Amino acid sequence: MALQVLPPELLETKDKIETKEEQPYWKPSTLGDGESEEFRLLGCYETGHAITGWQYPSEKRGPDGELKFNGYVVTRTHPGQPEDLARETDWSKPDRPKIDGSYCKPRKFLAWVATSAARGRLEVLFIEQRSLREQLTEILQEIEDYTWTEEGLANFSIKISRKGQGLETSYSILPKVRKVPEKIRKEWETTRDSIWLPNFFEGKDPFAGRQVDAKGLPAAGTDKSGAYVAPTTQTAKAEIDNTEF
Repeated sequence: MALQVLPPELLETKDKIETKEEQPYWKPSTLGDGESEEFRLLGCYETGHAITGWQYPSEKRGPDGELKFNGYVVTRTHPGQPEDLARETDWSKPDRPKIDGSYCKPRKFLAWVATSAARGRLEVLFIEQRSLREQLTEILQEIEDYTWTEEGLANFSIKISRKGQGLETSYSILPKVRKVPEKIRKEWETTRDSIWLPNFFEGKDPFAGRQVDAKGLPAAGTDKSGAYVAPTTQTAKAEIDNTEF
């Protein structure tokens, strides 16, 4: 049976929940100009290790009556313009004041469990850049080259790179076929049940194991003709890099 890697587009309405970002989470925006990092995707939507949703910064009035940042709110669907939506910041001024009447826009994200080549640990990739999500979707449609093991481990790595700064910033993903080392297989066997990303939507710790049943809001997984694309577990035809990662 083919693994359902990319979540299909569904619209499920759930109450919003709040979550605070803790390590180990990684965002492409942490890269500097010319920097890159490499990861191997672990698990998929079918296994509860890949989700998409919406996130926005919130504000709350403190004891002094002033509105202050109150963490991020995660929702399954677009939240519209909620009452606690944070105001935008005027980055042109040294003191970075908030702009009354102008609010931040909720951002769609893709979260995926992966192992980091640089840090050698399990992390959650938190991708808000639309260009990166679209590039990854295209890569996963190359099912002859970029395949998955029966356990849901990617037989390839992805290198995420950043170029430029500010409004000139661009991101790219470069895939590379890599056979899954036995070490990673064994580690995943013992740790995969301890991570369940849909916990995000119920305000629970994703690293506390399965706390909810629903998988959450899925991402697109269709080809250019609009047909759903399921991954294959056949042997990749591309040249394989057997580097231990």
